[in-house]
Amino acid sequence: MVKILCGLSLFLLLFTSCKKNNTETIHQRSKYLESGFISPPDSVQTSVYWYWISDNISKEGVIKDLHAMKEVGINRA
Repeated sequence: MVKILCGLSLFLLLFTSCKKNNTETIHQRSKYLESGFISPPDSVQTSVYWYWISDNISKEGVIKDLHAMKEVGINRA
């Protein structure tokens, strides 16, 4: 509990000590971060751990799963 309070105090101290001229820099950084989430670069590959629980598998089902994953941006399985 003491560590949490110390960490929170340090965060608040650093946060409140930011000068107003840093507000623009912070805003620019947040926009850069936001754009990275909206349009991630090609170097980022989203992957999932994909497995079947039972032996109820079909070739058509596997193909449909892979196409559906590709549509939502999952690059690797």
